[in-house]
Amino acid sequence: MQSAKNATLAAHLSRSLNYVMPLLTLMLAGLAMLGPFTTDTYFPFFPDIQTHFAISQAAAQQSLSVYLFTFTFMMLFHGAISDSVGRKPVIVISLIGFVITSFGCAMADSYALLLAMRAGQGFFVGAGTVVGQAIIRDQFHGAEAQKRIAMVTMLFGISPAIAPMVGGWLHVYFPWQSAFVFLAALGLILTWLCASRLPETLPKDQRRSFHPASLLRNYCAIAGNVRFMMLSLCIGTGFGGFLVYVAGAPDFVLHMMRLSELQFGWLFIPIVIGLITGSALAGRLVSTLPGRTIIRMAYGLLALASIGNLAYNWLTTPELPYAVAPILIYTLGVTMLMPAVLTLALDIFPEKKGMAASVQGFVQSIIFTLISAFIVPFVLGNSLHYAVAMSGLFVLNLAAWCIYKKRTVRSAVLA
Repeated sequence: MQSAKNATLAAHLSRSLNYVMPLLTLMLAGLAMLGPFTTDTYFPFFPDIQTHFAISQAAAQQSLSVYLFTFTFMMLFHGAISDSVGRKPVIVISLIGFVITSFGCAMADSYALLLAMRAGQGFFVGAGTVVGQAIIRDQFHGAEAQKRIAMVTMLFGISPAIAPMVGGWLHVYFPWQSAFVFLAALGLILTWLCASRLPETLPKDQRRSFHPASLLRNYCAIAGNVRFMMLSLCIGTGFGGFLVYVAGAPDFVLHMMRLSELQFGWLFIPIVIGLITGSALAGRLVSTLPGRTIIRMAYGLLALASIGNLAYNWLTTPELPYAVAPILIYTLGVTMLMPAVLTLALDIFPEKKGMAASVQGFVQSIIFTLISAFIVPFVLGNSLHYAVAMSGLFVLNLAAWCIYKKRTVRSAVLA
């Protein structure tokens, strides 16, 4: 009786996903995009926020720091909670919380309240990325999962580029509060779509109890798996190589390249081209080439970009468009690499996909937070330092991949 019920549920879920598949991909991409939009859209308004609340530039930077702190902390729990109560409730409730705190940012009458609401945004916004990855792994496997991840990454790749440009245009016509009203509007659209169209992909009989002791044991098991952690480090440092430029965008665009608030596209459009092209190539090549071949091609592009960026900034004074060409090549390589690496990472814990996605997201967020806190202050005002940071993160990425490969070979020999 139970097996017949499960078969009926699986058939119903399959029909639902077939019907909404293009929309499902767009929803998952939209959920993933919300985080970068929340990080980047208000960048052009930093001087306005400083003036409005009579605070220093360092104090204004705290509005990003508190957001990143709560965003990173909650990365540990979104996936585990979704493993217990289901994917859809976590996403919908988190979106409602995000909308409320976004409106709270827009209506803040003190800087302390703005900081509290920014912390609230970080608390809720990461659920879409983590649980979205688990939804893909619930339903798809192997090459098909890599295709879906590549499609979501391709659409997600637009957000870091267009968010500061949207913020720049809002800055021309509206006050700083408009950035948060815009984010609330995005959240409302996604809330309506997910509440009405998002299918639940985790059957009740596959859910795990949310027990603190069991949770701690599972987290320790995941964090203690060297192969998984090396793949997570690989993902985090891979994205980190170009996120140095994203986090330092106001300095790179306004000071290094001497452009205006409306010209952030000089940095972000090449990033978007690389992200979209790399994701599209990964989605196509996975059907025709072995995964190891795609990974080698990706590392070739990453090495070319890192070495070329170092040489260019060492030998010349950077100018457009040459200063952003290595960033385009780097993002092309990293988005060719990520679908295969992420699939390998989540497949290590097939029964704990949500929790594994949480830990992977946590590692990635920690890396971005460390980049923002320690690496960006080092690179500000010096193009060569930006290139050194990108190359250093690439070396860490490659080292993590080599350790993963060595551990995989050792595990196979012992088996």
